[in-house]
Amino acid sequence: MKKFIIITALILGVLFIFSATSVFAQYAYFGVKAGVNLSYAYGDNSDAASWAWDPADKKPKIGFVGGVYSTIVLAKVFAIQPELLFTMQGIKWAHEDPALDWEDHQIFKLNYIQLPVLLKFYFPMPGNVKINLFAGPYAAYNVSSKWEQWIAVMGVPVVDDEGDIDEDWTWDGFPIETRKFDYGAVFGLGVDFIIFGDKQLTVDARFNLGLANFFKAEPAEDPAIKNATFSAMVGFGF
Repeated sequence: MKKFIIITALILGVLFIFSATSVFAQYAYFGVKAGVNLSYAYGDNSDAASWAWDPADKKPKIGFVGGVYSTIVLAKVFAIQPELLFTMQGIKWAHEDPALDWEDHQIFKLNYIQLPVLLKFYFPMPGNVKINLFAGPYAAYNVSSKWEQWIAVMGVPVVDDEGDIDEDWTWDGFPIETRKFDYGAVFGLGVDFIIFGDKQLTVDARFNLGLANFFKAEPAEDPAIKNATFSAMVGFGF
């Protein structure tokens, strides 16, 4: 019930931003978008040794990102773009031993409903192609936090297990809990194509920098590990 209330509040927040800014808009697009995430995470405790896997390398975790957006054009060179996205993030560690033909993958899988509010600056240029830089804050709500372990020997899986991080993991002897809220900043570069008269095809690449530790372990000090995600998306506005 609590998740439903918070997600509903996020949706209502997006609708409020849409309505408040559209009053001043020259024109606006409403659209859908989808793409791929490469999540790394960062912080003093984001390395595998902090979680008892040593040696191991931090690898990009691949995930889906997608949702809805509105580009609200306020002037020739400025627009506001609120979005409501489902984003699959987390962190992955991998240990490989070529001599034994053995590999071990440990993954924390964190899924969020994310609300970025972006300010877009368009480079003045003629035609129907608009290159832009954008930046802005985001707030996010965690909807699931899972772990997964996958071990293979000579290419044959011998362990394939998963569970809930909040139920199965500890930090300094205390149970950890995934923080329900995350926040941070978004920076990126995009290209908007005006097609079929008044439709919008948009492509963007962005970096999401989380500013909150996504685990807490009271009364122990929280693990210093935060979201860091590269995303590439394609959208269609109408």
